[in-house]
Amino acid sequence: MRPNCCPPPIPPCPPEPPGESINFYAQYGVQSSPPSGSNLPLIPIFQEGTQIHLNGNTEIILPPGYLYLINYLLLATTEPDNYMQIVPRINGTLQLLYSFLAPAGSGSRNTSAAGSFTTNAAAAEEARLSFSLTYPPEVRNIDISGAISITPLIKISTQST
Repeated sequence: MRPNCCPPPIPPCPPEPPGESINFYAQYGVQSSPPSGSNLPLIPIFQEGTQIHLNGNTEIILPPGYLYLINYLLLATTEPDNYMQIVPRINGTLQLLYSFLAPAGSGSRNTSAAGSFTTNAAAAEEARLSFSLTYPPEVRNIDISGAISITPLIKISTQST
């Protein structure tokens, strides 16, 4: 017999329905000396699945239907007391909110840029992602290296209810 002060036991919850497993991701490397105003050339470091892939060597294709986490970390050697700027492009449009202006320290030639952002640009159709590099005209050359990681976070439903 149960005392009157206690609520009845709660039945266990049914198991959650199986969801779609997200089993693809990629990381691309940068190691070059590109001219100012160009997109960074990319090389695959690792890639799980074929959904995320390169188009040429400067553009990452994001398959539709997902929210993506994009991370980048880039290290560069420039002329002393100068800077570089990294600006992601999504579908050809500069994404200034996610850009990084990276100055070299006083008398230094080393600089770094890092950023992390999410994008739903590929919710309904594939998206193209690239990274633009700019630096001032007095800089003759920049040696840049680093990595860009692409991780799908969740499946996005584009159907209206």
